[in-house]
Amino acid sequence: MLQGTMQRIIVLGLVLSASLSVAQGTPEIPNEKVIIVPMGDPYDAGVAQPPPAPQPEPIPQPQPPPPQETPPQPDTRTIEALPPPPPLPEQLDPTPPQLVPSGPGAMIDGHPREGAFLSGPGSLTFLMHHTLMTGFGVLATQLIPRAIDAGPSREAVLDRQGRIDIPAGGCPPIDPRYLGAGSKVVSCSDIVTGEDARLAYLTGTLVGAGIGFTSAAIWQFNNWISHRSANFGILSSLIGGMFLGGFTDLVTGHGDAYATSWMTMIGSSAGAWLAAIVGGGDIALNKATLIVSGAAWAAIYTALIVAIVATTGGAITPRSGLDAVMLMPAIGAGVMALATLKFNPSVGQIIRANIFGAIVGGAVLALSGLLLGPTTGFTQSPVPYILAGVGAIGAKTLVSLLWADAAENPGTSEIAGKQTYRGVW
Repeated sequence: MLQGTMQRIIVLGLVLSASLSVAQGTPEIPNEKVIIVPMGDPYDAGVAQPPPAPQPEPIPQPQPPPPQETPPQPDTRTIEALPPPPPLPEQLDPTPPQLVPSGPGAMIDGHPREGAFLSGPGSLTFLMHHTLMTGFGVLATQLIPRAIDAGPSREAVLDRQGRIDIPAGGCPPIDPRYLGAGSKVVSCSDIVTGEDARLAYLTGTLVGAGIGFTSAAIWQFNNWISHRSANFGILSSLIGGMFLGGFTDLVTGHGDAYATSWMTMIGSSAGAWLAAIVGGGDIALNKATLIVSGAAWAAIYTALIVAIVATTGGAITPRSGLDAVMLMPAIGAGVMALATLKFNPSVGQIIRANIFGAIVGGAVLALSGLLLGPTTGFTQSPVPYILAGVGAIGAKTLVSLLWADAAENPGTSEIAGKQTYRGVW
């Protein structure tokens, strides 16, 4: 028993000594089979295997630098031009596109209708203009002659209608035209304010307004009208009314108020319809400005001529001079309308000429009249009026011909310093 115990102690000592040697990190462990032979029976302890060695991490290989392009030689260097960008549209519409209505009657003259009854943006102005013009025009043909016939006499004359005018301050004999069957006119005041007069006023106004509204409604429904054309029609009606009214008053010797008032109303309607038919539904702004400017300057020049004739002792009365001034705007507008067929000045050019002409003409008239005498310079000498007319014409001509519009926007010139001025006249 003692012998067996001693053997176990020896074996245990050998195992402990082997474990210590392994723990101390013996650098090399022989890969051999160890056999422990106890004092008793032999005991196979197996083969000691070394721990697996750790695998080293792969070292990243450096990337080769990118190939460098050799610069071209100076004699072989080329420049590649980029293709030009696509051209931009000349005019960009700031408003987003809107849906165009479709269907029968939705379009008129290339424009969408503004409403089921009003076809264009200027239709309402066109309707109101013609309705009021004809309504009040017919009213004027009844009111103005009655007021003149009911007024006191100016001279004692016997006219061709058989009316005998009595001296000033009284009432002339009632015209036979007011004394028909069933007439209630018994005094001069009844001619203007009597029942027959009021009936004539009411009937004339309603009939005239009805005719104007009906004709204008039919026209605007079948023709597109812009705001500019509608406003131009109002000015044209004034020019036409002055022309026929002044002409009739001049021809009749200022003695037929009925004819003058009726022709004034007809001239107003003719001018408005002429603008609508000839000018079209969308007249160009520069053309409308040129026509209206021609009418205004014709009246100004005619007034200067009338003043020259009056200050030189010419036989002209104030009413005849006024008729002459009323006649000429239509002639000036007609001349400028024909000029638009050949010339195409800009709006700025027309307004600029008008401003310079008015300033120069007015300044020359005032200065020359004051220098010749505040009391006699304007009433007995034609010099101020002659100088004013010449100064206005000269200023308008020089500004129109010598004003370079291209200099106002130098960035628009194609080649700096090489663009020559080219007028539109």
